[in-house]
Amino acid sequence: MSTALIALRLTKSLPEIDCDYIGADYGAFVLAENKKRMKLAVGDFDSVSPEQMDLIRAFADEVCVLNPIKDDTDSESALSHVLALGYDHVIMCGALGGRSDHSLVNLRLVYLHPQVLTLYDENNLIEAYEKGEYSFAKDEWKYISFFTFDHAKISLTNMKYPLNGRVLTPLDLYTLSNEVEKDPGILKIHEGRVLVIRSRDRRKQ
Repeated sequence: MSTALIALRLTKSLPEIDCDYIGADYGAFVLAENKKRMKLAVGDFDSVSPEQMDLIRAFADEVCVLNPIKDDTDSESALSHVLALGYDHVIMCGALGGRSDHSLVNLRLVYLHPQVLTLYDENNLIEAYEKGEYSFAKDEWKYISFFTFDHAKISLTNMKYPLNGRVLTPLDLYTLSNEVEKDPGILKIHEGRVLVIRSRDRRKQ
């Protein structure tokens, strides 16, 4: 599996994994500032100075400058470019915690790309899954929540709050903050698509 990591403008931490780095707009400067070699830097770069842009060019194999008047976000554009390069797994960092509208768009991007796109920060690991059975370890990600933007039917086993063939709608909120009670926790999706948010309390600085 080939993995690309897209860094957005709010990136604070990066997972230690084997991947190719992609900088999206200000995230490209964050990577360059941390001396991370990029396969691609993409964005309209309206949030970087000329000096920062010079540093980006020094650390990027390729730079794609987009028109700032466009119909998609920097994260959408970056994801489209990365998928066109043939990567089959994409981790997006810095996609949460800034503007709420952009956070919502990025959550929907995950939902539209099940088991391809992952959102990651120090407190969240977010993926989407389609019909099938999936295992989750009892680990540092204490909480696990399940949502849908359409309709889904799921069962949960070895969880603190088990479910059996429960239909979920986009308005259901009670599936927040479940926990793996016995390793492994099992999610079975009978129908539809599910957004799975694994999280932990904010670490003390």
